[in-house]
Amino acid sequence: MARASRDSTQSAVPRKLADHRIARPEMPGVALRALSLGDLRQVMRWLERPHVAERWGPPHTALASIAAGMDAPGVSPFIVIGAGRPVGFLQIHAACDDPFWRGHDLPRETFGLDLFIGETDALRRGHGGACLALAATHLLDIPGIVRVQGDPAPDNEPALRAFERAGFRSLGLITTPDGTAVHMAVERRTR
Repeated sequence: MARASRDSTQSAVPRKLADHRIARPEMPGVALRALSLGDLRQVMRWLERPHVAERWGPPHTALASIAAGMDAPGVSPFIVIGAGRPVGFLQIHAACDDPFWRGHDLPRETFGLDLFIGETDALRRGHGGACLALAATHLLDIPGIVRVQGDPAPDNEPALRAFERAGFRSLGLITTPDGTAVHMAVERRTR
């Protein structure tokens, strides 16, 4: 299997998705819509909620990072639409472009997912697993992308369950800049 290239300019796979909306008829309860400046106020309200702040850190710091991702070449931020309304945030990033992940033995085209469900009445409704499955399916349909991954904390049971429901499997524990995490991945099936 080809391994991560140190020079992302050699890749034919786009580093930032051009998609403004990701939806599939076979996944009717969930969609992803590209994050816009008008969404940042809502994202801040979500970041201020205790269940999100516990994982994403100080709201103003997290919001600055999310807003910066809107213009970053390897990052594609989205609003999660669940049951017809905005319920959370999902970020897709080119893992092979990330300095941390460059030090790991990844397949050449690996993309990562980070998410939170911000609406408290949308928790434990399956939106996390559904949006992870939607994003992974979409990414793995792009020629050249071979792995989609995430790295939830080992004590984040809702996130671990969401990744598992979306078809990700554990590759073991890793130490990330944010601490210990479970390396979860789903890969393109080869025929």
